[in-house]
Amino acid sequence: MAHHGKLLVIGLDAFDRGLAQQWMDDGLLPNLAAQMATGVTAGVRNPMGMESGSLWPSFAYGCDPSVHGLYDGMRHVDPQTYEIGPRRVQDISLRPFWSRVDEAGGRSIVIDAVTAPDIGPRRGVRIIDWLAHVPAESGATMQLRTNPPELKQAIEQDYGLDPLGGRMCDFYQPRTAAQMRWFTDALLQRVRIKRSLTLDLMAREEWDFFMVTFTDGHCAGHHCWHLNDDSHEEFDPAVAAAVGNPLKTIYMAIDDALGDIVREAGPDVTVLTLLSQGIGTGYTGLRLLDRVLARLNGEMSEGRNLAVAGLRRAWRALPISLRHRLRPLHNAARGSFYRDGFLPAPEKRLCFETHCNERTSGIRINLAGRESRGIVQPGAEYEALCHRLIAQLGEVRNDETGEPLIAQIDRTRDFYHGPRTDTLPDLLVTWNRDRPIRAVSSPAIGRLAHPHPSIRTGDHRPHAMLLLNGPGYAPRRINDDIDIIDLAPSLTALMGLPTAGFQGHPRAVLAPGGA
Repeated sequence: MAHHGKLLVIGLDAFDRGLAQQWMDDGLLPNLAAQMATGVTAGVRNPMGMESGSLWPSFAYGCDPSVHGLYDGMRHVDPQTYEIGPRRVQDISLRPFWSRVDEAGGRSIVIDAVTAPDIGPRRGVRIIDWLAHVPAESGATMQLRTNPPELKQAIEQDYGLDPLGGRMCDFYQPRTAAQMRWFTDALLQRVRIKRSLTLDLMAREEWDFFMVTFTDGHCAGHHCWHLNDDSHEEFDPAVAAAVGNPLKTIYMAIDDALGDIVREAGPDVTVLTLLSQGIGTGYTGLRLLDRVLARLNGEMSEGRNLAVAGLRRAWRALPISLRHRLRPLHNAARGSFYRDGFLPAPEKRLCFETHCNERTSGIRINLAGRESRGIVQPGAEYEALCHRLIAQLGEVRNDETGEPLIAQIDRTRDFYHGPRTDTLPDLLVTWNRDRPIRAVSSPAIGRLAHPHPSIRTGDHRPHAMLLLNGPGYAPRRINDDIDIIDLAPSLTALMGLPTAGFQGHPRAVLAPGGA
């Protein structure tokens, strides 16, 4: 490939830009502060309503969820079976932008491209499901894969196994001081291990493009947020006094690793650091919405769902060691008995809730001609149902505050127009997250309790930020947010490679000397 200089991408997954700015100002994140002081800074606009599960594929493929079809990572609802299940890597026809480096005769090395896996044969190195937040193909357990295949054994021998046991962080739910110390120590070990492998690969391998993503701030944000926010209902001053602020500790460790990696890359390498999305209070109406919809449409009694809620509470009360032994039974029940907490028999309903993320839930209309057992007819009947749902959901209130339960309801087709729009939810329901959601009411539904709120104390905010440094870049802040789908063509252009085939467009403001 034509030589336009090396490109290094450092992903800081769910690394909140507000917290980062606060701790930079306090002198706690000196390496991130140095990047901001010497290069380009810009906000990044993530896919509306689907940011958590679609931002990394949108970054990698240069297109939005209506083109790549991934709105909840690799998990989706199959319109033929109505089952919630994973897509496989082989089912994704798109190729990430860094594959163009290999095709042009260069060499790329990628460690943990979040929910945008790319494992096929090529000149470079791929490491998937290693010290990640979620598995590349959904589920709760990581399965390390590499290209070349023999690298897997070398990684496990030389750097050790995942301190979290290869399991998603939701498995642990730390709350006591002892649990929080263990969890924080495990995340710190993960940062150190990933830093070491990254530095070793950078030093010993030839490369034109290198990407590494740190996801430990993501895990800490979900399960340590309450110790960062003393107004949170689960804030425990005794635990905070014993362990401090684990989220801050993890951010500082990631900042140290970032500094080492940038120094190893050297001054002639262009470096993009992407703070992918924010983190904040994790109050949510996820899974409550399905029951609200059933009430609005007169479709479902509460007995089965309340039984499921009791089983979920009982599961969480079990010791972690016992949960581990019972995990196969739990997974079977999760898939067949209660559809991941949603109501059963969606094929018999006018509409049903689908999982987008905990900030925004989706509503899927059971549409004739699209769903295998669709009920609602396209056209006037579909439009009338959407209008009614939007109006009635707008009347639902949080019982404790009297405030609207829902901050915003959007029709997906108002924002997304690609060939896979039909695979997305029809409506996007964004929660009012100012206070806990324990019970809701409206004239149409009466009163509903919310018996199983999130197991996470922190959850995502949509705001993202990029920092771009290297030869030809001077300190500059871009006032307008960059659409995340424009990053792939912009970075491809920086490497001197063709940019055709992306939905997004190269942004001149991201080029060296760009205005």
